[in-house]
Amino acid sequence: MVLDLEDGVAETQKPAARDLLRGLQDQIREQEGCEIGIRISSLGTPDGLQDMLRLQELTHLPDWVFLPKCESPRDLEQLDHLLQAHPSKEMTRICALLETPAGLSNAEAIASTHAPLHALAFGYADYTAETGGTMGWNSLVWPRGQLLNAAVQNHLWAIDGVFLDFNDPEGLEDEAQNARDMGYNGKFAIHPSQVSVINTCFEPSDEEVQWALNVLEQQKNFAGQGAFVVDGKMVDAPVILRARRVLGLTDSDAHP
Repeated sequence: MVLDLEDGVAETQKPAARDLLRGLQDQIREQEGCEIGIRISSLGTPDGLQDMLRLQELTHLPDWVFLPKCESPRDLEQLDHLLQAHPSKEMTRICALLETPAGLSNAEAIASTHAPLHALAFGYADYTAETGGTMGWNSLVWPRGQLLNAAVQNHLWAIDGVFLDFNDPEGLEDEAQNARDMGYNGKFAIHPSQVSVINTCFEPSDEEVQWALNVLEQQKNFAGQGAFVVDGKMVDAPVILRARRVLGLTDSDAHP
């Protein structure tokens, strides 16, 4: 769950939203299995600095901090410096939201920052507001690919932006499935009704899991013999990597 201090809050209501943070965070922490994220305002604004001051006053840092309109590695390094000043010295995961042409142009530099970054996310509402383009899938294949390449090259998650029409589950399903097919790891939901649709799109099907298990089992049988065949199709190193990804395995994990 992401608590928003940025664009989802009216300017006049931002102080009140900051005041609510501590109580809301404590309530959510009581829910088993629920991670907490906070989307602060851009650190290039007075609101962003006020948000970070309020985070410093919390007993615990959130599980995630979402940095909007990230445009350079310096933005992340500044955020990391402020988070390290928290008295608890807790580790928190950072997600950089790339929402501007400048941010997308610097995707690789941002992804390779020395700050402890865990994910890149595409904010296409702000992006198209600047470019003047539409929010249709075909209009945004290139910037989505740009972000994905930077994330994959630096071992980060790639998260797709929100689908704004929460009364259109079919449209959401199409967009989420396209993002998953491209290689994205997940997608933000803007309304509770969207969560189950997104989860269904990004969870591997039973058939995909069985295929991946078969590939890795046959890999053991053909160890050291190069390419082999599963279900009439050739399997080599890239296909094995895909199977491991379906099962959520890293390079250091043994397969089930």
